[in-house]
Amino acid sequence: MQRGILAYVVILAILIVLAIYLFATHGGSGAQTTLTTTLFTNGTPTTSVGGNGTANTSSITFTTTTVYFASCISKNASVAIPNGNFSTGTYADWNATGPGFGSAPFNLTKANSQGAYYAAPWSGYNDTYAATTYNTGVALQAGNLTSEPFPVSQLYLNFKLISSQSSSLYVQILKAGKPVITDHYNTYVSPKNVANPQSTFVNASIPLGTLLCQNVSIKLVAGVTGTSSQGKGYIAAGDFYLGRNPALNATQPVNQTIAN
Repeated sequence: MQRGILAYVVILAILIVLAIYLFATHGGSGAQTTLTTTLFTNGTPTTSVGGNGTANTSSITFTTTTVYFASCISKNASVAIPNGNFSTGTYADWNATGPGFGSAPFNLTKANSQGAYYAAPWSGYNDTYAATTYNTGVALQAGNLTSEPFPVSQLYLNFKLISSQSSSLYVQILKAGKPVITDHYNTYVSPKNVANPQSTFVNASIPLGTLLCQNVSIKLVAGVTGTSSQGKGYIAAGDFYLGRNPALNATQPVNQTIAN
């Protein structure tokens, strides 16, 4: 009995050392390393190391545990996305299609100085520029804005947002050009923005844990047309970054679709 326990302890120690070795040697590879451990109720303890979750043995399996080492996770609590706050004053590192988002981000500071806003100045935003289909009172047009792919190195995509509820206004996460997450919002009725919600940005967060170590893109979609003076039908977003935690008081989507 004591020999069996001793053998189990030795095997477990070897596995721990192997796990540390794998994490150290593959820590910068941007891929996931898996360590699969299989324990047995009788017979000689046997282990299998691999990524397929399968152990070859003739003994009775007691339990199988797979530990994932996400070696791409950043040590920093927040990670910048290229031109995620549009601080360049351009759509560098983003691709705009259709006229909806214009040829450049919207200068919120300038808009406030000129009174180009709904009822109250633009607020709730950290920087100067935002991507938006708001067009100072003239006709709104449809369009898309898509970021260049970037690696997911933290658990959440955090950003600032204004959006009315519409089936044609949403934020997507793309993988290999295909949508994997689609979120619709309605910040106009957010309890955090009772007064003048149409010009107040709120925090939003999209969990990306299932996409760690993979390359994704952000896509803003605006299929609504009309006039911004109607107080509806436009979207504004910016201050995008990856975070270890969701943004404070992040608004929840009214509808979310996750692709299989």
